[in-house]
Amino acid sequence: MKTYDRLFLLLLPISSFFILNSCEKNNSGTNGIGSAEFNVSLPEDAGAKSATSADSVTISYQVLVSVEDLAGNAVFTDKLIPVYSFGSAFVSENIEIKTGEYKLTKFMVINPAGAVVFAAPVTGSPLAYLCTHPLPINFTIVASQVTKVLPEVLAVGDQTPDKFGYASFGIHILKPLEFWTICILDNPLIMAPTQITTAKLTVSIPYGWHYTLKLEAAVNHLIIRGGSEVYDFVLEKEGYPAQKMRFNAKDLLATSKENPLVLKIPWGPQFKTLVLQPGPERGKDAMISNLEPDKNFGDFKYFEATFLSEPILTVMRSNRSLIFFNLDSLPKSSIIQKVILRLTYDLPIPFDNTYVTDIYPAPGIIWYGGVLQQIIEPWDEFKVTWNTQPKTSEINQVFIPPFIRNVNFIDVDVTKLFVSPVASALPSYGMLFRLWPTDKFPGFRFASSDFTEPGMRPMLTIYYTL
Repeated sequence: MKTYDRLFLLLLPISSFFILNSCEKNNSGTNGIGSAEFNVSLPEDAGAKSATSADSVTISYQVLVSVEDLAGNAVFTDKLIPVYSFGSAFVSENIEIKTGEYKLTKFMVINPAGAVVFAAPVTGSPLAYLCTHPLPINFTIVASQVTKVLPEVLAVGDQTPDKFGYASFGIHILKPLEFWTICILDNPLIMAPTQITTAKLTVSIPYGWHYTLKLEAAVNHLIIRGGSEVYDFVLEKEGYPAQKMRFNAKDLLATSKENPLVLKIPWGPQFKTLVLQPGPERGKDAMISNLEPDKNFGDFKYFEATFLSEPILTVMRSNRSLIFFNLDSLPKSSIIQKVILRLTYDLPIPFDNTYVTDIYPAPGIIWYGGVLQQIIEPWDEFKVTWNTQPKTSEINQVFIPPFIRNVNFIDVDVTKLFVSPVASALPSYGMLFRLWPTDKFPGFRFASSDFTEPGMRPMLTIYYTL
């Protein structure tokens, strides 16, 4: 008995498990209603008194009971019935039950704090041998009479429910982990600003938990299951390959709304590139000027759109430039996805800083800068002049705002001058670079294909699929 020194057997005050509240047994009948009263008698034992901690004869307890008929049908399951400690015993409220034969299959005594202090062992359980009659025990309900049911119980102490033959229900307290994240398209074909996007994120931990969350095109505040040192992420977006990655919990906890975890979706390896950066022999570009409207500038080292004063003539000179890239080396089966034009300058043209802006033309906004327009008529590099400049379309024009940068180049997305519905419908003979609006802004001066430094010449990068 050393193993169970915390347990004690509650002795029954009677040798049977039920008695009737009348001295003579009356006819039970078959359709009547009787009552059951569940009693527990406690011996004069320090352990029992400690378990109840009753300072008053009216302290309220409860018993949790399950009763079945002899066929195994539940009459009530896990029913809570108020009981009261009364001296060295517990007495329950009377519970009405139809007349018949029944069996008690579960019995526990719960104190006012919600803790189980006594329980009746079930036959076959590890502690059942301590009882003379473990559960289930049978009892009979007689019409208009009270049947007292007195099961044998043991003090629970620090024993677990399975020791008594009951299912054990544990509680695992989880601490959530909160972090901030944002998803972007890590795509060389997309110009600044960074493109924030929606995605689907599945988070999992090594021992099996996983959950899929929806990411909005913004900074997302996510709450996941805590308790793991590492978390596996699967980032998915339709049309892009899935990305698998792993993060430490401490890295996730270190994020904030101002400093979120950046999840990147790469463009994918299926795109091919064609880079065109011709020199003087193969390049086709020219400058035209309103002060010399009939003069050709086919060999000119600048690709510019300017509005500058002429010191000698004391008038303003407007210059524009034309450029054409030969796409014959592009495979016939290619589908253009993105076209980027890189323009480089050796010395920027001075201009008023008040012009510097990132705002593109919009209704009600005064805007100064340059535009690249689709040329829709043929032209000759060594014949074109201001007076013979070809027609252009403003529909697909690409705007270049004034800028101050710490590098000597800019990348301009000119895709819509090549593959937009309008661009595809119109003949394309290159691009015209001019100011917008005319004669309001000093302008831009970049290197042309005739520039002496090869790396500074205009470069067109085409991203395509087959």
